[in-house]
Amino acid sequence: MAKSWTVLVDGSPHEIGIKTGLFKCKITVDGVERRVKSRSTVIRLIDEPIVIGSKTLNLTAIGGKVDLAVDGFYLNSAKPYIPLSNIPGWSTTIMLILTIFGWLVAGPISCSIGVLGGVSVVSNSLAPGQKSRLPVCLAITAATVGLQIAYLFLRLQLMY
Repeated sequence: MAKSWTVLVDGSPHEIGIKTGLFKCKITVDGVERRVKSRSTVIRLIDEPIVIGSKTLNLTAIGGKVDLAVDGFYLNSAKPYIPLSNIPGWSTTIMLILTIFGWLVAGPISCSIGVLGGVSVVSNSLAPGQKSRLPVCLAITAATVGLQIAYLFLRLQLMY
């Protein structure tokens, strides 16, 4: 997946892009490529500052959701920029538990359901201001565990 943006900084246009693969991620700034690493081993978590002239832009990626923040707001969603360092520890713990639980319960497909639920929990745990997103994230967790258990029962029904 590749995305790109053209941003005006100090009156001149700059081309910023990102190419994501399964294990690799490259950021392109005005034709110059560089590799970036994810902050997580389970999902893609990238928050890369890009300094151009007098501005600092932030390119973020959570799973497959990629956006560029300019002047404190994301260009695609128009929401305020929140650094990924503000991700609460409980959300990454929930993500790991959902992934491991999925693998132990019913293998790779259930693990994939856990990863998708975990990505949703992590992205929903980032809230502007001090508003707690724990109730929403717990509802997502319960729905994910329910889907994993439903898949286990479906798999057992098809086996016998």
